[in-house]
Amino acid sequence: MLGTRGVLAILAGIVMTFGVVALRTGRKPLGLWLLTAGFGTASLWSGLSIFWARDNASMLSAESHLMLGTMAGAGTIYYGVLAREAVSESE
Repeated sequence: MLGTRGVLAILAGIVMTFGVVALRTGRKPLGLWLLTAGFGTASLWSGLSIFWARDNASMLSAESHLMLGTMAGAGTIYYGVLAREAVSESE
């Protein structure tokens, strides 16, 4: 059965894929906002995984999930800033 973490992981992957496709087709602001949303979703997945790894058997430790969450959070901020700049340039 697919749990909340699985749904978030799939959603993050799909949104990031659409973001890359939007960037490749010349829709820069849309692509950057989609990447921001995808990395934000990945941050939520990592947050849930931290608590999951503390109480259950997991392939990665809680510390590893924390590092992944930190990277996803940094990606969210990075693409969010780029998206804001792209929107302000297009106006």
